[in-house]
Amino acid sequence: MTTALLPLAYGYVRDDLLDDRDSGSSEDKLRNTARSLGYELGTVFHEPAPQNATLPPAFVDLVQECRRAAAHAVITLHGHMSNMAVCRMVLLAVLDVRAGAAVHEVSV
Repeated sequence: MTTALLPLAYGYVRDDLLDDRDSGSSEDKLRNTARSLGYELGTVFHEPAPQNATLPPAFVDLVQECRRAAAHAVITLHGHMSNMAVCRMVLLAVLDVRAGAAVHEVSV
């Protein structure tokens, strides 16, 4: 019996929005959400506190990895793509145009 492989999704969280004790449970929440949406969660990209008006470095790595692996889904916690120097709509557009990836936000 063969088991079908699920499509790949990646995670994205901002470490400045997590408590020290939240990191593991946040990744579990992303993994469970990915499974419920029919994806296998790969790497979770952790973003340090945003510093300036450029695209955040872990976000850039995320986009490149989505393109490389042809992954079309990103799972993140609600608000983790907001309140940065670059607006949320720009981040969503970059993921869509550059990687063909849609974002699924999980309520905290």
